[in-house]
Amino acid sequence: MGVTLDLRLIDHERIVVRGLQVVNEAIRRCDPERLRDYLKGLPVEVDPAVVEHRMFRLTKLREFSAPDIIIRNEEHLLRFANGEAYRPEEFKNSTLDELRYLLGTWCWVSHSYSLDTSWDTLSWFLEPMAGSDDSPLFPMPTQIGDQNQSLISKSLQGAFPYPTDDLGDTVIRTLGSQERGSSGYNPPETCKAILAALQVVDLRDWEEHLPFRCELYRRACPGMKDEEIAECVENELAMAREVFPVLHSVYSKAAEKKYGASCEYSL
Repeated sequence: MGVTLDLRLIDHERIVVRGLQVVNEAIRRCDPERLRDYLKGLPVEVDPAVVEHRMFRLTKLREFSAPDIIIRNEEHLLRFANGEAYRPEEFKNSTLDELRYLLGTWCWVSHSYSLDTSWDTLSWFLEPMAGSDDSPLFPMPTQIGDQNQSLISKSLQGAFPYPTDDLGDTVIRTLGSQERGSSGYNPPETCKAILAALQVVDLRDWEEHLPFRCELYRRACPGMKDEEIAECVENELAMAREVFPVLHSVYSKAAEKKYGASCEYSL
């Protein structure tokens, strides 16, 4: 297990800018109809590859007679992936709170990308440094919004907390943990800056960090043999190289579409 990280593309103009305005108007009037009408006009983005993946999973679950609850959950995800869940008849009787949640998670299945538990290893190879004496392998991350927060840190944590509406609730709804500090947001301009930083990363340079990484392992795990440390570090390097294209792809797509990106941790 461990802490996982998902990145999610956010239609900044439609959700964070105009969407927030409509939500606040609905709150002031205590009337969900303005928001309901707004949702009816939002485009539904469907990723054929995601739909195919979810259909394949559903077929296999049925083939192997998986428990009903697992099959129903996969059917639920497929409806979000193929856009059926966003048909106006699906939310015609929804409350204002339900509509606000729907806006804040709009098209989430098609827009989500997983770094799983590899995010911290990737973060280290992007910015190699020693942690504290008690935890030398991974330095403590900077806080969201800290003036010293680097672009790499922002790419994995977000540069800002989620924008909030007039009731103090976030307009973007995280699909990760609800604990404070478990999610953050990068608006389009920040995404562009992050992409520029990622585009100059040369994965071949990461080989140079291996001796330093091995030394940190010796500090953290004095009982480990050198060959065991070398194997761990090589595995970390391979993991970081494997997941970096996911990070780059998210911010490339965000810059292309002028979208923001949400960083969502599940503890």
